[in-house]
Amino acid sequence: MERLYPRFVVIHHTAGFDVPALTINRYHAERGFGIILRSPQSLVAEYIRRGFKQVAGGVMVSIGYHYLIRANGTVEKGRPDFMQGAHCKAQNMNFGSIGVALTGNFDSRDNPRGAKGHTVPTSEQMAALRKLVLHLMDIYQIPREQVLGHKNIKNSATSCPGDRFDFKV
Repeated sequence: MERLYPRFVVIHHTAGFDVPALTINRYHAERGFGIILRSPQSLVAEYIRRGFKQVAGGVMVSIGYHYLIRANGTVEKGRPDFMQGAHCKAQNMNFGSIGVALTGNFDSRDNPRGAKGHTVPTSEQMAALRKLVLHLMDIYQIPREQVLGHKNIKNSATSCPGDRFDFKV
């Protein structure tokens, strides 16, 4: 497996309800996003303990995001930072970025009244996002101009993370 050295952070909404990373992992498995984590063994064991599917030689991780921020501000790990994501094909961002998703659907056209999840990020989500993004910028030396919403990636045909999402580092 090629190791990822991220140069960007790409921010998403899940376009759905506040569910745990394992639930999104199941959704993404159905879409064929799985990748096998084989090492280090301590990390493989951690993912198995968390409920990810053990397979021959490792553990299957299908969630496309590296981090998921729940409505209460809890940050759940998705894919390890060093693994290729499955969150943004445009500009090859799956290979050069960390994907961070907030639960909810912040698009006023797709989710005008909250039938598809909460309509705006919670204050807890925004505080957790700020803390996480600053941490990622620090450890990977990512400049603030390279922290982008999914819709801001060239050739990305999406409104994600929605018109009700406003974040500046």
